Amino acid sequence: MHVDIEGATRIARLAAEFDWTWAVDDLESFCAQAGWELVELREGGGSIRTNLPVSRPEAHMYGRQHRMKWISIYVTDVADDATPMTVVRPLLDEGFANLTAALIPVLPIPTYSEPGPEATIRWDLPKVVVELSMSPSAIHLHLTSPGYQAWVDEPEPEYEDED
Repeated sequence: MHVDIEGATRIARLAAEFDWTWAVDDLESFCAQAGWELVELREGGGSIRTNLPVSRPEAHMYGRQHRMKWISIYVTDVADDATPMTVVRPLLDEGFANLTAALIPVLPIPTYSEPGPEATIRWDLPKVVVELSMSPSAIHLHLTSPGYQAWVDEPEPEYEDED
C-alpha cells in the first residue's frame, strides 16, 4: 500500500496558505494551484482528479448552494476488498503514523486527536480545518470549512423530559 507522504504534506501546506472563502469558485483556483483537474461540478459537490500517485487519484468536494463544506482526498492506495484486514491494518497504522509525523512540522499543534481503528488528527486553522483520518481501507486528507466544522462540532441540544 502506497502512502503519499510528500503529496499529503504539499496539499496540507497549500490548503493552510490558501485564501479560502469556501465559495465553490475557490475549487477551480485551489485545483489549479495543486495541479489537479476539476472533472465535474454538480449540485451537491464535485469530482476532482488529483496528481497523487495512489490507486485512486481522486478527491471529492461536498457542498450546496454555491458553498463548499469539505474536500476529501485519498492520500493512500485503497485496499482491495480481497486483502485480509490482518494485512491491511498494520499498513494503515504505519501510514497514518508516518503521515502524522510529516504533517506535525508543517501545521501548528493539532487541535484534536482520536486514536483507534478510525484514527483522526485535526488542525483547526483560521481559514481551513485540515484533518487526517483513517478508514478501514484507506487514509484521507479532509479540508473543511471552519464554519461547517463549527456547526458539526456543536453539541446536540438536550431535551428535557416532558413528563
